Amino acid sequence: SPTEWKIPLRNVDPARLTLSQMRFDLQSALVDPDSRVLVNYDRKALGQLGGGHFSPLGAYHAPTDSFLIMDVAKYKYPPVWVGVETLWEAMGTVDG
Repeated sequence: SPTEWKIPLRNVDPARLTLSQMRFDLQSALVDPDSRVLVNYDRKALGQLGGGHFSPLGAYHAPTDSFLIMDVAKYKYPPVWVGVETLWEAMGTVDG
């Protein structure tokens, strides 16, 4: 039988999703061996050129409270550790 993919989507609307809940959701997905995490974020919030962008998350580092973005455009930007608050703000934007 065909494999069924379960793809939960979560919008980061700062009015509806707290920073703590986003951190918990991302941490939970990263430790699940059957999960993969893709984030859509505004590059400008990370001090990069461009706008909305998708990339996978690779890890969470608790001592610095940051996530590792494994940028798919590695010719342009290497993987980067991003503080959870910065990531929450970058993901809480709407493309115009």
